[in-house]
Amino acid sequence: MKKKKKIRKNRVISTVIPLVIIIFLGGIIGNKMASKNKKQDNVLNNFNNEEKIDNTNKNSIIPQNTDVDNNKVMENNILNIENEKKEDSEVKNVVNTSNEKKENSSVKFDETIAFIGDSRTQGFIMYNGLKDVQDYSYIGLTVDTAISKKFVKTNSGEKITLLQDMKERNIEKVYIMLGVNELGWSYPQVFKSKYKELIHKIREVNNKCEIYVQSIIPVTKSRDKSEKYFNNIRIKQYNQLIKEVAKEENVKYLDVQSVLVNSEGYLPEETSPDGIHIGKSYCEKWLDYLKNNF
Repeated sequence: MKKKKKIRKNRVISTVIPLVIIIFLGGIIGNKMASKNKKQDNVLNNFNNEEKIDNTNKNSIIPQNTDVDNNKVMENNILNIENEKKEDSEVKNVVNTSNEKKENSSVKFDETIAFIGDSRTQGFIMYNGLKDVQDYSYIGLTVDTAISKKFVKTNSGEKITLLQDMKERNIEKVYIMLGVNELGWSYPQVFKSKYKELIHKIREVNNKCEIYVQSIIPVTKSRDKSEKYFNNIRIKQYNQLIKEVAKEENVKYLDVQSVLVNSEGYLPEETSPDGIHIGKSYCEKWLDYLKNNF
């Protein structure tokens, strides 16, 4: 019996001791886990607090809309600045335009003013409503046919040359724009000599009038790329010849093209239905240029 009791006692001890050890170790591990969790909670709390501070700072930069990113806000700010500049520029342009109109209001294009030109000049006179000027424009007119062609109607219905008609009128200023229809001529120097001849003929019938020769207006980029002769390289060559004529004949050269072309030197596409002729708004710009160089 004593032996059996001893065995039982040993079994209890062998069972209890491991349990105590397990409980003890479990307490230590539990404390460590709690401490670790507390540290993690502190880290999370600190992170959340930093995030709140960061969000507060962001909200102070981007008020009311936290979904908008900084790039978008910057783009909007740039656009707003550009729009303000544009509006300011437009206001200035309106003021400048109105001042130009005031300055030019005294300039009158009446029956003492004559225009010699082709279909471009026809459009210029029509769009600007210049009903009182002497209109010597004709579709396809060139520097040689301007001398010889009978296209000016008299009161009796007879057709005479512009030089015959000019002889009977009190013309003080003559504006010439010719050259587009001559761009395909084989010898550009013939254009120059014929242009000079036209000036000589005008002076024969009226030696007191002022003569203005205008630059040929360039064509649009699309027209320029599709033409063999009606292109801006050719026009530039002919404008140089017109400048030479102006210098040699002591007449005034008007660089009309300077106010009608874009930064690339082309007539803007939207201003011309066919790449050569210009619409109303640009005809008005052309007229303003003439008034400023009257």
